[in-house]
Amino acid sequence: MSPLEPAAAAFSSTVFDALPFAAFVADSDVRILATNPAARRLLSGGEVSDRRQRYGEALHCINSGEGCGKSAACTDCVIRGLTTFAISGGEPARSRARLEYHDEGSVQQMYALVTASPLDYNGRRCALVCIENLTLLLSLADAMPICMGCKKVRDEGLWMQVEAYLDAHLDLKFSHGLCPECSRRLYPDHFEPVVEGESA
Repeated sequence: MSPLEPAAAAFSSTVFDALPFAAFVADSDVRILATNPAARRLLSGGEVSDRRQRYGEALHCINSGEGCGKSAACTDCVIRGLTTFAISGGEPARSRARLEYHDEGSVQQMYALVTASPLDYNGRRCALVCIENLTLLLSLADAMPICMGCKKVRDEGLWMQVEAYLDAHLDLKFSHGLCPECSRRLYPDHFEPVVEGESA
């Protein structure tokens, strides 16, 4: 073992624990082998049993009543599918998902961006699975009041252009252009007239 290997392992562990989103190492059956603090807060209210629970059991997924991976709905599980793909295909995969789970007697929903990357963990082929919670982000746009006339949106009592709103909340930048309909409407001298019944 080189002198750098313990330092590299300590650094990797520090980075894993510092991730602001849930991250865990899973085997091909989505059994949890390691978790970071954010994952421990998400899974089982902060506790993952030492019996290597499957992801759906630790999260109390609504489909894991018979056991994670045993219901018909499990065949469409994004986390299971991405984990399998990353382990067998040897490359990262990412997808959005709606996760439903039991929490204190009620069903909760989380909209998430799930990423699975292949990882060699203790000599085994596994996957590093990251779950980024997009619920708050999507709720910003879920019921956005928009003016029927000018298309400005209301944010905390102020009306602003959609571009300004998205830039402020999502750090999205826009470039501008003209669609064919607006081009014809604004610059009719540069286009031949459209015959009724033809598409622009």
